[in-house]
Parts: sequence; structure tokens; C-alpha cells
Amino acid sequence: MAQKEISGIIASPGIRIGKAYIYKGVNIVIPKYKISKEEINFEKTRLQNAVNKTKQEIMAIQQQVANSLSSDMADIFSSHLMVLEDPAIITKAIDSINSEMRNVEWILNDISLELIKSLDSIDDVYLRERIIDISDIHKRLIKNLQKIEHESLADLKEDVIIFAEDLTPSDTAVMNRDHALAFVTNKGGRTSHTAILARALEIPAIVGTIKGTSSIKNGDSVIVDGVRGKVLINPSNEEVISYISHQQDLLLLERELSKLTHLPAKTINDVEIGILGNIELPEEMAVIKDHGADSIGLFRSEFLFLDKSLPDEETQLEGYRKVVEYFSPQPVTIRTIDVGGDKIFGANEDYRERNPFLGCRAIRFSIANENLFVTQLRAILRSSVYGNVKIMFPMITTLDEIFIAKDIIEQVKYELQQEGLPFAENVPIGIMIEVPSAALNIDVLGKYVDFFSIGTNDLVQYTLAVDRIGEKVAYLYNPLDPAILRLLKSVTRQAAITGKDLSICGEIAGEPRYTMVLLGLGFRNLSMSSAYMYQVKRVIRSVTIEECEALVEKLMSIESASEMTSYHETFITTKFPFLFSC
Repeated sequence: MAQKEISGIIASPGIRIGKAYIYKGVNIVIPKYKISKEEINFEKTRLQNAVNKTKQEIMAIQQQVANSLSSDMADIFSSHLMVLEDPAIITKAIDSINSEMRNVEWILNDISLELIKSLDSIDDVYLRERIIDISDIHKRLIKNLQKIEHESLADLKEDVIIFAEDLTPSDTAVMNRDHALAFVTNKGGRTSHTAILARALEIPAIVGTIKGTSSIKNGDSVIVDGVRGKVLINPSNEEVISYISHQQDLLLLERELSKLTHLPAKTINDVEIGILGNIELPEEMAVIKDHGADSIGLFRSEFLFLDKSLPDEETQLEGYRKVVEYFSPQPVTIRTIDVGGDKIFGANEDYRERNPFLGCRAIRFSIANENLFVTQLRAILRSSVYGNVKIMFPMITTLDEIFIAKDIIEQVKYELQQEGLPFAENVPIGIMIEVPSAALNIDVLGKYVDFFSIGTNDLVQYTLAVDRIGEKVAYLYNPLDPAILRLLKSVTRQAAITGKDLSICGEIAGEPRYTMVLLGLGFRNLSMSSAYMYQVKRVIRSVTIEECEALVEKLMSIESASEMTSYHETFITTKFPFLFSC
């Protein structure tokens, strides 16, 4: 049999070898027919029964996840229940049955397609990945309306690697962990609820293969390489033997590295480095803490703004409080919403920009929508009584933006005092350095804020004028471009002069291959996801600051980006073969 290879996004790391199982899930067929007046009440009863049964199923899954993982991870399914309990959706369905006299499956399908279409038009990957949550609820409702029996991953009887177009969070939550070795999907990304569950369950997963699973047949021998992000189909004996060795090495390495969890992240010459966590959802906080994060360096607040209606103050307060309380007394840095108006349901729904990356997004959007901003700041400030909170503004480009944002904070504090609502008086205020104007002006900006965090994902994108997810120009996106290194070196030097705390929270902070470079540039606080936290700490504990600085000096003497990258790759893989051999 011919061997092929497909690639995708690493949603959960690890290497697994086994045979393929094609999972098709629920085969949804939507009947479409008109009903008579006499049948209207019957259709409404069918709808209510299906909603009730779907609620019961989701609550059962929620309880299962709470028992096997944690109550926080089970909260992933709270959003599913909220959709089922959303009167706007149920009322709309009932109104449509009354006025249009169509069967309930047809009506629910139209409502779901409308929701999915609104999400699919969004250019933000994180928000777009909520489509699978809507699809999950939709399929369950239709299944219960039609009383369809379907295959379940809970019924796996042998060890398999699951291949599917996509997996819903409930598919993932109920899968038989004794037999589910790994899974691979055509759709999805790292921030989907399915991916978050996979990491919590420690099931290797590769997602976003586009049409990759079409190459697979039931029973094919496959290797899931969740280190490089690829799948080998019908590998040779030599490849299987090699991967078995890699798999064993990884397990041994993970066991050894996990021993570092509670050891300090100190270099050989005793320089302490802060290891901070990045989280998308409160459900990830336990995983981050278990991997040894000192605190939360980036709590993305976008997760709260996914519904058709904007979250009120109490809803936001509960989301922030959960994380702040969990990490207390360690600080939790909450970034105010970092999206544009075209991504927020209930705000500027008809608003579109030709180039949203250069438009009204992040802090610009918050300032332009002061009511929304005030509600978020009230919730964040109120959460500060439960622990140690820091507020961070995204995509600051000018000093005026800092002045306006801080004035709004002072206004919010005054209102909270008048209402007798408690909050911490001296919550630190920081900014993200994501655009060249802020990086070049950091000495001035530093006079008016308490800390900085470098968002390298956007900083590289804006500095090199390259869309990091654009296929035709992706080769230009390079954190080791000479211009980027020079800019980062300037930032650390100027930040040190201001005396303000500086961290880096872009993707390169969590890449062990870049750790020496970041230390050599002067960074002493690295904020990252849990995926490679152990490896980053291992690198830190294996080097001196002097040799890191020598590496950076050598790299900055090289003029060509490709030559710089090649030299760095050779240096790092030679120095740390145990980290990069798999």
C-alpha cells in the first residue's frame, strides 16, 4: 500500500501509532415540509421535547467531564446549555412554526445555518472555531427530534486513531479513553473546545488538515506525529520502528521534564526567569498551573463575547473571578477585548472594514464603544477583590490612547465607589507592544503605564508587512528576521531604562528553540501556553545568560534572515538534541 503524508495543526502534542477508524458521527438529513394549522402544537411539542432531551444529554456529559477532569473543564458545556436556554432562539423557532407553518427540523436548520454563517464570516480564528459548538447542539437537537440512533466514540472496543471531518466537544468528552489513541480532523484549530478537551485528556490530536482525512481508509496503519504536526499513512517498517523509539523517548523526556514543575526556572548562573501562562478560557487554568506557571501573563477575555448578546457585567465578573481566585495571590493579567467591531455580536453587526487588521480593533474598538468598555472594566476591577489583578490594553499605538483608556478607568472607579462596590485601588495598568510605533516609543509610553508585554505574533506581522496566516507570504513570517531581533533588543533596552516590568507573550515565548534568543535579548518573563512549558524550563536551567547573549550577538552579526535561521537551527538542535530529536 502506498504511503502518504498529511499535515495539520497540533492541537494536543504526542506520538501515537495504530490503525485508522473513520468516524462519521450523526448522519443528519433535514426533512422539509409544510404543516397544517392542526399540526402546529404538535411541532412545538416536538421542539420542546427535543430541547429537554438535549439538555439532559449535555448535563450528563458535563457531569462526566466534571468527574473525570474538573468542574472548570465541564464549564465548556455551559455555553451549550446557554444556547439551548436562549429565549431568542427558542422564541424565534416557535414564532417561525406559527407564522411559516414549516416543520421544526427545517426551521432549526435555518436558525443554525444563520448562526454559523455569521461566525464563518469572522476573520478571528478563535471566534470562528465556535462554529463547532453550534453544530454540536444542532446535531443533537435534530437527532432527538428524529429519534436517531448513532455510533458513539464511547463505544470503541479496540485501540484506534480516530479520523473525522470534525469532532464536537461532546464527541471528544465521551470518547473511550482506553481505546482512543489520538484523533485527526479536517477542521478545527488550537483554541476550539475540542482541542482544549484533547489537551486536558492528554489525547494527541492534529486538526485543520483541510481534506487530509479523505486519504484514509478504515484499518489503515497510521502514525500521528503530534510533535511535527503530520500523519503518516501506511508507514514503512523502518518508520514505525523509528517512531516507536521517538515515542519512548518522548515519554521518558516528559516524565523527566515534569519533575521540573515545582523547581525554579533559574539559569545556571542563578538568574531567575518568570514562567507565566497564557489562557483562552478559564477551563485551561488547572492545566497551566499543573505545568508550573508562576502566574497568568495573558488572560484573553474574548471568550466572553461569543453569544448573540453582549455579556453583562455579572457574567464577565464570574468569568474573571474564577481565574483570579484560583491563582491568588499570584497575579492574573487580563487583556481587554482584542477584536474588531465585525467580530462582536450585538455591536456594529453591519460594520465591515476593508482591512480590519489596520482598522478599528482592540483598544481602538473599546474606546469607540465606551459603554462596552466600561462594562468590561467594571467587571475586571470588581474581580480584583478576589486576588491579584492586572489590566492590559492591546494594540496601543499612541500615547493618547493610554490617556483616554486611563481616564475611563478613573471614571469607572469613581462610579464603583459611589455604588459601594469594592475593588482594589491600585490595579496595575499595562500595555501590549504589538506595533512598531509602540516599540519605538516605549521610553515615552513607559512613563504612564506600570508594565509592558510584547505580542510578537502581531509585532512580526506589522513590522514585516506579512499576514502570518496568508499561504502565499507565510515564508516571510520569521521571528528571527534581523529587523525583528533589532527591534526586540531595542525594546528590552528601553524598557529597562523605564524600570517597568516587561514580559513576552507571543508564540515564540513558548517555543523552546527560541528560549536562548529571548534570554539573550534581555527578556526575563516568558508567558506561554502549557504545551512546551516543561521544555522551556529545561532550556532555562541548562544555560547561562552569558552564552545566551553570545548567541544573540552572533545572530545579529548575520545580515540574511535565511542564514540567521539556518545558523540558529543548527546551534539549538546541536545543543539540545533531546528536545528536538522527535
